[in-house]
Amino acid sequence: MTEFRIPPLVVDYGQLWLAADIHGDDADWPQRSAAELLARPHWAAYRTKKGEKQLVEILRQATGVARKRGESASMGFILYPSPEEAPKGIVVFSPVDIVGRGTEEAWADLLAQLAPEIPGGYPPDITVMATKAGECRRLRLRYAAGEGPERPVGEHIWYLWVFADYGAGMIMSISFNSILESARWLPALDELATDVWLQRHPGQEEPGRGPGRPGRSGHGEEAGALTGGRAHRAAGDGGR
Repeated sequence: MTEFRIPPLVVDYGQLWLAADIHGDDADWPQRSAAELLARPHWAAYRTKKGEKQLVEILRQATGVARKRGESASMGFILYPSPEEAPKGIVVFSPVDIVGRGTEEAWADLLAQLAPEIPGGYPPDITVMATKAGECRRLRLRYAAGEGPERPVGEHIWYLWVFADYGAGMIMSISFNSILESARWLPALDELATDVWLQRHPGQEEPGRGPGRPGRSGHGEEAGALTGGRAHRAAGDGGR
């Protein structure tokens, strides 16, 4: 029987995103991440001592939220598109044990777990997507916050993968308090999910990446400031 292993996923991310320290393993993360943001062209006006200090404090607060969301996650990313706006949300990748279930059964179980049928509730919106890591299913589910007839409507968004060879599923998730914000950033989320791929053995070509494309770095290396970066979670990390 296949044993549960965390799939060795790699995430290529662009200038809208910042890899988060969701487990508190890196005390210097706010300072290093502030430097990464300030190296991006549209952050140039904030390259002052005051601007850097303010940014470091914002990132300290953001990573605190990320750690709360990432207790069972293997990776996280902060949506921070512009210095003129606050961070928009946090995406986390969470592995799920699907050992003993077939692929279709695993899909059905994941969808039922995230969006159970609730009488009178908002219907889920499920879209099948192709990504570099294989088939993905995007699940969108609206929710009403608070009480009363004028309750604001937000949206949960999940991207689901099933990796039968690893006995694992992977869930990429984020929530917005406003459906307008959700619609605004959906293309960026789709792009991030599309650029998720499984790490190959040395000598194997990365899926969807031909020669001549600028390289991007992973953990333990210097991330490319102009193109974003790369983050990965190797199998066997136990979710950490």
